Amino acid sequence: MDTRELIEKYHNAWTSGDLAAARNFLADNLDFQGSINTFTRADDFISALSQFRQIVTGVTLLRSFFDRESAALLYDCNTATPAGVVRTAEFFTVSGNKIASIRLVFDATVLREIGKQMDEK
Repeated sequence: MDTRELIEKYHNAWTSGDLAAARNFLADNLDFQGSINTFTRADDFISALSQFRQIVTGVTLLRSFFDRESAALLYDCNTATPAGVVRTAEFFTVSGNKIASIRLVFDATVLREIGKQMDEK
C-alpha cells in the first residue's frame, strides 16, 4: 500500500469511528506529538483519540499532500463543544507500511479549558 492509500484509510477509519481499523495502520511505537498530548505508544494514542472522537460531529477534509514517506492533511473538525470548528493540520511519516509519526497542530485553547472543567467534575 502506498503512502496516500495508507493515510486515506487511516483518516477514513478514525473519522468514521472505526478506531480498531485506525489502530491497524499505526506502528506500535508511534511517535505522536499534538497540541495537547504526546504519546510513544499507538495504543495510548488510540485511547485518547477514542475520547476525542466522542465530541466530534464531523470532519471536512480541505487539502491533502502526499509523497513517498510523508503526508499532510488539513481538515476541519466539527465538535459538539464551545470550540465549534477546529482547523487542524496533521503531518505523517510512514515507515514499513505503517504510520510511524504524527504531528497534530491546532489551536487548543478552548479544548484545554473544556478538559480542565471536565477534570474538576
